Amino acid sequence: MDLGISGKTALVSGASRGLGAACAEALVLEGVDVVLVARNAASLAATTERLAALGRGSASMVAADITTPAGRADALAACPSPDILVTNAGGPPPGDFRNWERDDWLRALDANMLAPIEMIRATVDAMIGRGFGRIVNITSGATKAPSEVLGRSNGARSGLTGFVAGLARKTVAHNVTINNLLPSAIETERLRVTA
Repeated sequence: MDLGISGKTALVSGASRGLGAACAEALVLEGVDVVLVARNAASLAATTERLAALGRGSASMVAADITTPAGRADALAACPSPDILVTNAGGPPPGDFRNWERDDWLRALDANMLAPIEMIRATVDAMIGRGFGRIVNITSGATKAPSEVLGRSNGARSGLTGFVAGLARKTVAHNVTINNLLPSAIETERLRVTA
């Protein structure tokens, strides 16, 4: 199926493995020029090399932590005006809320709510100006079926979902859609480590 996005540009975070890498691969196969962003340079380089060899869209990389201002700046320097933005960051580990301090909560909010909002803020106006944009946030099934042990993830990702629901009502009139993917248990390396 031709999705009509060949020749577009995309910025995909958390793209060295798992769902982020799968999204980047699907985009490259559609002929999209993709900039992959992740913290682990070695893993990211291997994924980027594999995707570049597919011979459709291009694949390049930026080793950066998207949850930090410097990491976001590096990603946006490499792809300042993407047509497609995929936000993705690993969630905080499970645990008992009684053991979490304020800083634990703030790290979860920074990674899973505020960083995606900052990336949207940096890219959405140019998308609106071009009359085309696709923003996809990889969040979690926990936003619909919260788990007691994933309280920080539940809270941060639900906050992102609420924010996006409001913003998407405005952007859709300009052919800019914003959607959240709410994956549950998918056999990725993260699931195998935390299971």
